[in-house]
Amino acid sequence: MLRHLLLPLLFISAARGEVTFSTLLHEMTDRSVVTQWPKHAYQSLQASSYNRASVTPDDPKGWFANGDCGFFIRTEKNQGREESVLMEQLGPGVITRIWTPFFHWNFNNRTGSDIRIYIDGNPEPVIAENFINLVQGKGSVRTAPFSQYTVRSGVLYLPIAYSKSIKITQEGKPFFYIINYRAYEPGTKVEPFHPDLLTLHSGLIANSAKELLTPSPFTDGKTVPIETKLFAGQHEVIDLPRGPSAVRQLEFKLDAEKLPNALRSTVLEMTCDGEQTIWCPIGDFFGNMNSQDPAHRMWESETHEDGVMICRWIMPYRENAKITIHNLAKDPVSMELKTTTSDWKWTEDTMHFFTRWWTDEPWAPRPVRDMNFIDIHGKGVFVGDTLSVLNPHWSWWGEGDEKIFIDGDIERHFPSHFGTGTEDYYGWAGGEVPTRKDEFSTPFVANVRVGGKGQHTHGYNICRRSRSLDAIPFEKRFKFDMEAFNMIGSPDAFLQYSLVTHWYALPGAKHNKPPMPDWAAKPVPQTEDVQEFVRKKSLGHVHLIKDAIELENLMTVKLSPGLTGGKQTLERLRPLKWSGDAQFWARANAVGQTAEFTFQEQYQPKRVILYVTKSVDYGVLNLYVNDKLVLENWDGYSREVQGSQPVDLGIHQTDGNVIRLKVEIAGRNEASA
Repeated sequence: MLRHLLLPLLFISAARGEVTFSTLLHEMTDRSVVTQWPKHAYQSLQASSYNRASVTPDDPKGWFANGDCGFFIRTEKNQGREESVLMEQLGPGVITRIWTPFFHWNFNNRTGSDIRIYIDGNPEPVIAENFINLVQGKGSVRTAPFSQYTVRSGVLYLPIAYSKSIKITQEGKPFFYIINYRAYEPGTKVEPFHPDLLTLHSGLIANSAKELLTPSPFTDGKTVPIETKLFAGQHEVIDLPRGPSAVRQLEFKLDAEKLPNALRSTVLEMTCDGEQTIWCPIGDFFGNMNSQDPAHRMWESETHEDGVMICRWIMPYRENAKITIHNLAKDPVSMELKTTTSDWKWTEDTMHFFTRWWTDEPWAPRPVRDMNFIDIHGKGVFVGDTLSVLNPHWSWWGEGDEKIFIDGDIERHFPSHFGTGTEDYYGWAGGEVPTRKDEFSTPFVANVRVGGKGQHTHGYNICRRSRSLDAIPFEKRFKFDMEAFNMIGSPDAFLQYSLVTHWYALPGAKHNKPPMPDWAAKPVPQTEDVQEFVRKKSLGHVHLIKDAIELENLMTVKLSPGLTGGKQTLERLRPLKWSGDAQFWARANAVGQTAEFTFQEQYQPKRVILYVTKSVDYGVLNLYVNDKLVLENWDGYSREVQGSQPVDLGIHQTDGNVIRLKVEIAGRNEASA
């Protein structure tokens, strides 16, 4: 009987402005919602397994601590189970996104443990099932993209609402996880999630999924096609219909003798009501930086194999707007452009759509630093971004956490969103060095490009994210940073980045990303350009060991009591040459003292080769890998300072997701000074 009464109750409560399961699904497929300040005010928050050593940017060592797994709030006993609390909140809200890898601590463990979601103080969870299955479409939610496998992970986008409180736990010790959620203002009426809603709204779920996966073209507006050829330095201005109106769709196709360069040097500029809202190279705008990038489709944009690029972000304006296409290159470019516009109801809550682009010369691998996507002063909603990394190396290019500061977070010196890794932010996972087979696109996350053919991540790597219910409102300020942290770490491991951000804001918002015409006019960089930049970067006398991990730069070093040590430059130790012109040096005063180095993000067996300095006062060492003695009484004595031959410690399995190297003082050579 209760099931028969539920439909009219839902209708009545929704009419009063309640947040319901159905209104949330409608919001996910209604592009117009994000053009307005949210009807139901909320904070966008995040819980994750980030390393709790990260406390303040005033402590760089802790701020950039890696190893972002296994952290949680507390443990609880429940019916004989030990449950780790991943996230909890009092008040009304909704879970908007959950991510976790498809393995649990060990790369071969594809099972993991159960997740439980308790809402509104009920001791019985509304969801209790295997965590990995839940996010991969193998559990109670089987409809993509509401639950979908990506690459070595899965993402759950099914909205799980609560009216009073929520607590999410995982049985045993958790691994990596990210949970995005809305915290509504007190008093907001919210329909609590119940598994029966999946059956009750099965038709709506199916229709919403179809629309998200294969978006319908907008057909009710006026489409104006333009074909033109822009020569060097020329631009084309398209005056849009008088407002209030909105751009509903943009469609581009470029043709040039040097198409990769044209994608970077042909720039889209848009001005709405006197404000410059968009300035971005067209290729970067669509995540198509080098013309070889495969076709992909997301909810807000897509690219086709024939070169057609389609944007579906709605761009409202109150009175007037124009689009300007600039050719900043020396060569001509042919362009086909279709603009579709329609009438629009402009209100005091209507916002302009913004897109900005940034790039820089290649960045050194160390010290790790935060790379700023955007810093906005004003009122708006952040809705998406693209990260492009040009990597001249074969290995893994990223491990940096996102740090998103909203309104008062800057004064608190801590962000509302602190992530666990670059690939995690974009909805997939590590565990092995990515290859072209790891490319994918879904409505809200995409790994568009992974390096070059057969070269792992060597070349361009492009990740995109479009925010749905996890969009981020801000009242006064929004600042989005991501750690530029690559796992190669050798002195020549420079990477080149380009960043694109999308947001809506009320008129008058300011930001820190001005146009960059000089950079856009340059030929789109290639791996050889980064390598040449490094060659000229005064590395000169510095000896390079390809893909070396520099012990002196590791932040995960544990010294036993009485042992002192750290980074030592080599000026006084010539002619000794090591990577980075430095080494880790320690002074011991007793046998048995140890230094332990932890290599994180290791999921597969690795060969460990150690490069060690020998000198007149250096000791005899025992070397351990993952607590196993692998080399006893290695003698570091030499009458002259010299680098030893490579010390091969063999191939070792990982311990969880790390490999640990421990160096123990075993004694001294009798001839030692």
